[in-house]
Amino acid sequence: MRYRSGMKAATVEQLADASLIESIREHARWQGPDDLVEEGGVLLFAGRTPYPGAYRNAAARTNPSVPADEVLARARAFFAARERGFTLWAINEVDRDLDAVAEGLNMQRTADSPCMLVEAPLPVPPAPPEIRVERFDTADHVRDAIAVNAQAYPLLGLSADEMRAGFPEPERLLGDHIAGFIAYDAIGPVATALTIYTGESAGVYWVGTVPRAHRTGLGGLCTRLATNAGFERGARVVTLQASPLGAPLYARLGYRTYAKARWYRAKAEELG
Repeated sequence: MRYRSGMKAATVEQLADASLIESIREHARWQGPDDLVEEGGVLLFAGRTPYPGAYRNAAARTNPSVPADEVLARARAFFAARERGFTLWAINEVDRDLDAVAEGLNMQRTADSPCMLVEAPLPVPPAPPEIRVERFDTADHVRDAIAVNAQAYPLLGLSADEMRAGFPEPERLLGDHIAGFIAYDAIGPVATALTIYTGESAGVYWVGTVPRAHRTGLGGLCTRLATNAGFERGARVVTLQASPLGAPLYARLGYRTYAKARWYRAKAEELG
């Protein structure tokens, strides 16, 4: 069984994995989907759009004792009934059997995301004098962060429209378990990051910088603030899942890679 809050003597890696699983649930809550099912050690959710993304229409195993072929059978039936494709999460070494079954079904491997963690707060340099950084406390802050990432994430393959579709109700990101930060220059919002607090762990997500602010260090600044917000709430470890290009940047901040998350995609027409 994956670590859950309250279990004894969890390693920081187990805590980080648990944080990742909780982030999948949280992204489903943000979208407010009617189709969120978690039972029998499998998490399935259909989001606001048919896009088969890892945080849009996804399947993850929450109990490694569930056989891999059962996980895939349940996921395929769930999404076939909705005429949608989906992304399967395979996390750390405990999901290596999911890799084998997914590959046997010729599912497309779309990503190998370095899973990274840090066990202590990060130093935070002062913001440049022309920059102000604010913590999310209004829906306008969240909308500004979405606008930043609508420019940032198309470079990673997620369209601006799909980016926005994942956050239909900005107020959902103002809960006590979320801390977000956004940097502004004289023109407008330029960088952002947020953390989801899950008890003994926290996870940093949606780090982004608009193209005009690349190489300014503002994305790193927001990441440092989001990371430290997790520790301020009592987390033992803070984690994130990086793109292969982003991993060296996070390593320079102080994060270390402990595993990889693999994404496998099934197209809707393959599920009939």
